[in-house]
Amino acid sequence: MSDGKISIFTKADLDMGTYLRKVLLPYMAISAAIFLAVGVITTFLYMPTALKVLMFLIPVVLLVYAAAYPYIVADSKRISINSKMPYFITYFAVLSTSEMGRADLIAVLSHDPKLGAIADELKKVHTIVNRLHLSMPEAFRFLARRTPSTMFADFLDRLAYSLDSGVDLKDYLFQEQQTVMDDYQTFYEGALYDLDIFKEIYESIIISVVFIASFVIIGPIITGMDIATMGLYAVTMILAAEVGILLVVKFRMPEDPIWADRRGIEDPRRKRIKMAAIYSVFGSIIVALLYLAVLRPRYSIPEPFILAGVLTPFFYLGHVVNREEGSIFRKDENFPAFIRSMGSSLAASGASLVLVLKYLSAHDFGSLTQDIRALYRRLAVRVDRDRAWDFFIAGTGSWLIGIFSEIFRESLRMGAEPDYVGLIISRNFERLVRLRRKRQQSIASFVGIIYGLTGAFAFALAASFQVAVSISQMFSQMEVPTEYIGDIIHVISPSGMRFLVYLMLVMMVLHSLLSGLVIKLADGGHILGTVRYFVILSWIFAVGMYLGQTLMARMMGISSGGETAQIAFHLLGVIP
Repeated sequence: MSDGKISIFTKADLDMGTYLRKVLLPYMAISAAIFLAVGVITTFLYMPTALKVLMFLIPVVLLVYAAAYPYIVADSKRISINSKMPYFITYFAVLSTSEMGRADLIAVLSHDPKLGAIADELKKVHTIVNRLHLSMPEAFRFLARRTPSTMFADFLDRLAYSLDSGVDLKDYLFQEQQTVMDDYQTFYEGALYDLDIFKEIYESIIISVVFIASFVIIGPIITGMDIATMGLYAVTMILAAEVGILLVVKFRMPEDPIWADRRGIEDPRRKRIKMAAIYSVFGSIIVALLYLAVLRPRYSIPEPFILAGVLTPFFYLGHVVNREEGSIFRKDENFPAFIRSMGSSLAASGASLVLVLKYLSAHDFGSLTQDIRALYRRLAVRVDRDRAWDFFIAGTGSWLIGIFSEIFRESLRMGAEPDYVGLIISRNFERLVRLRRKRQQSIASFVGIIYGLTGAFAFALAASFQVAVSISQMFSQMEVPTEYIGDIIHVISPSGMRFLVYLMLVMMVLHSLLSGLVIKLADGGHILGTVRYFVILSWIFAVGMYLGQTLMARMMGISSGGETAQIAFHLLGVIP
C-alpha cells in the first residue's frame, strides 16, 4: 500500500466515529449556537460593523479548527516522534546488547513513558506480532506506512530490511546511530532554519501592528471615530498577532526542554527560584509603595517609567532562572565524559557500580563532581537505588542528563554491555549538546530582533500619540468657531487623551509579556525566565516612548501651533 492512500485519521490515531462524536459535531453545535447568539445580540444592540465581523468570525474559526483537527494532531505527533528519536535509538541500541529477544525488547520499549509517541507506535508492533502473528519485519513495514513521521518511517523500513537480511541487530543498530542522528540533526536544524525565516515574518507582523496602532491613535482626529472603539481594535490586533506568533513558535520548535522533571523532589535549585520569586514580589510592592509615598508627591514621572520601575524587581527572578539554566548547561557539558568513564570502568574492572562511582568521585568532572559524589553516597547506603538516581537527576536539573541516566541505569539492569552503553550514550549526548548550542545562538539573534522591534514599536507609538496631542492642543487654542474646526479636524477630549495613555500602557504590557513568552518557548527554558525579558522589554518600551514623544514634541513646535493653524485655515478657505 502506498503512503498516499493512508488516511490522515490513521496517521493521527483518530477513529472517524470518535472524531465526529467528540470533535466535529460538538464544535459545529457550539459554532451554530454562537452564530445565533451573535445574530440576536447584533439585532437588538447597536455595534460597529468591524465588531460584528469579529464576533461572527468566532464560530468560523471554531469550524476551521474542527476541520483541521486531524492534521493538527498528526503534525503534533510527527514533531513528538521526531523529538524523541535520539532517545529511542540510543535506548534501542544499548538494549540490543543484552540477552533479551527481539519481541521482549520491543515490549520494553513500547512501555517506556519517556519515549512518548514512539512508545505508542511500538505498542502497535507488539500487538501485530503477538496477536496477529505476523513477522516483525512485516509489522515494521505496516507501521512505517502509517506513522506521520518520515524519519521514523525510514528507520522502520531500514530495520525491516536488515531483519529480513539476517544482519545482527547489535551491529546494525550501532551503524544506524549515525544515520538516525544525522536525520535528527536535519530535523532540528530545519526547525532552527524555520525560526530564522520566522524572524523575517515576525518583523513584518510587528511593523504592520505598529502601523495599525499609529493609525488608531491619529485616526479619531481625522475621521471622528470613537476612540474607545478604535482602541479596542488596536488591542485586539496586537493580542491576535502576538498570540499567533507564540503558538507558531510553540508548535514548530522541537521538544527539547532544559529542565528535568521534579520527580517529587524539592531540589535546592527550585528552592532558590521560589525564594527569588518571593523576593521579587515583595520588591515590586516596596517599589510601588515608595513611588506612592515619596516620588509621586515630588516628581512628575511618565507612566511608562512608573510601570517599568514597579516591574523591575522581577528581573532578579529572571536572573536567578537564567543563572540556574547556565549551571545546567555546564553540567550537560561534563556528563558525556562521566558516563563514558563509568561505562569503560565497569567493563574493564568488572566491579560493582558503587565501587566504580567511588573511584570516579575522586576525579574532577567540573560542575558535575558534587552530584557524582552525592550519587555515590546514596548508592552506598543501599536503601533505594532508583531513588538515589532520582536525586542525582533532580540535583543536576537537566532534562538530557535525566533521560540518558535512566537509559544507562535501565540498560545495565537488563544486562547490556557497559562499555557499549557508555560509548553510545556519550556520543549521542554530545551530538545533542552541539545542537543545543546552535539553538541558543539562533535564539540570541531572535532576542536582538525583538529588542530592536520593541524600541521601534514604542517610538512610533509615542510619536503618533504626540502628534495627536499637538494637533488637539493647536486647534483647541485657536479662536475659531467650533463648527469650522469640526469640518476639518476632530479634537480629542482630555479624557480621550488619557484613555490613549492607558491604551499604550496596555500595549506595552501585552507586547513585552508575550514577546518574553515567545523567547522562553523557543529556547525550551523555565517559564519563569520570561520575567527577565519582560522587564527588559518594558524598559526598552518605556525609553522608546519617552524618546518618541519628546522628539516629536520638539518637531511639532507646540508653542507656535496657533499661528500655524491660522495659516492652515486660511489656505483651506475656511476663514477669509
